Amino acid sequence: TEIMDYASAFLTVLTSLLVCVLRMMGPSNSRAGVVTAMFAALYSHHVYTLAFIKFDYGYNMKVNVVVGVLNGLLWLVWSYFHSGDGPHIRKGVLAILSLSFSVLLELLDFPPWLWILDSHALWHLATVPVPLLWYQFAAGDCLILEKMQSEKKKL
Repeated sequence: TEIMDYASAFLTVLTSLLVCVLRMMGPSNSRAGVVTAMFAALYSHHVYTLAFIKFDYGYNMKVNVVVGVLNGLLWLVWSYFHSGDGPHIRKGVLAILSLSFSVLLELLDFPPWLWILDSHALWHLATVPVPLLWYQFAAGDCLILEKMQSEKKKL
């Protein structure tokens, strides 16, 4: 179950990075399949390494932090260039920043306070609003893409 936990967490982080890269490439880029295949290969290699080569917590954390930092930075860069697209962009930025700061609770592990609350539990609590903010961002971005597609069809 621990490997499955690590594999699913990495899949979440890596998928968000893939979506960001594909979003930066544009909706009709012919290389999207190649990029997706590269991400699938990276994911497969990581999970294979954990499951069959060496189950290494430190390696897993390093890979997740590198991918997570790159993910956050790319989404912030993308958001900067699309800040005029609508108010949904601010919700995406807030989600990215909230998640980035909450990761510190995961990385700066401390023992439980009064044997009740530890950093991992606080990390889970801090991430509660992130999916709602991210959903509002993604829905707004989809509406923008839909509007752009319908304007293309009119031409």
